[in-house]
Amino acid sequence: MAGLGGILLQRRYNRAQGRDRAKADLELLALLPADSEIRDDLRAHIDETIRHVIQVEDSERRDPYGIFLAILFLIAGGGLFWLYAVRGAWWLAVAAGFFVFFGLVGLNLDGMRRQRDERGNAI
Repeated sequence: MAGLGGILLQRRYNRAQGRDRAKADLELLALLPADSEIRDDLRAHIDETIRHVIQVEDSERRDPYGIFLAILFLIAGGGLFWLYAVRGAWWLAVAAGFFVFFGLVGLNLDGMRRQRDERGNAI
């Protein structure tokens, strides 16, 4: 399972995004002949990509406080699951499920890059 997660993360982060995509497009534009019909379309696409990077991607961020809290929830849930395995009390499993569920939800909400206000809330 960890190997699959690593492959998915590597694929996500190796994909050209934002500035890398604009740089590759600029290199392609330089290679096109001066009389190419696609040159103007590519130049407009590059302008749009750079405008998007400036307006959206540069303002996206994660909420570190929310990520920290979600990790604490996951650690608490893991500890309660361990206690459940050792002691066998069913209510420990219920409490562990609660903590793990809210930890995963919090990590999903706060770990994603989004435009956020000063307090870290997604806009």
